[in-house]
Amino acid sequence: MAEGNLRRSDAWAARNGIQALESAMKGVQRCRQDVEATGTSLTTGYQGSDGRAYTDLIVQWDGQCGKILDNLKHMIDTLTTSLSEIDKNQQASNDAIRNASNSTYHTLMGA
Repeated sequence: MAEGNLRRSDAWAARNGIQALESAMKGVQRCRQDVEATGTSLTTGYQGSDGRAYTDLIVQWDGQCGKILDNLKHMIDTLTTSLSEIDKNQQASNDAIRNASNSTYHTLMGA
């Protein structure tokens, strides 16, 4: 019983983790779009060295943003794989219990 509760707890934690990471990912994507939109409008007003510095900053920030999104995606994939394994283990346990129950029933019935 405790093992089943642990599996349910693990599955619940994995699902909540996936939801939290997906929410964070959407937030980062939204910020990225806002920065791109603002950057496009401001780039036309900046000229010379300050314009180049601003553009370099946006490019650097966008690169870091891409790394964050990649890491979030990797964590989501890892949790999804873990959740799949938890589900497989739960199904295997259920099958083992069902098989043991059927075997015991047949033995008691003299079959």
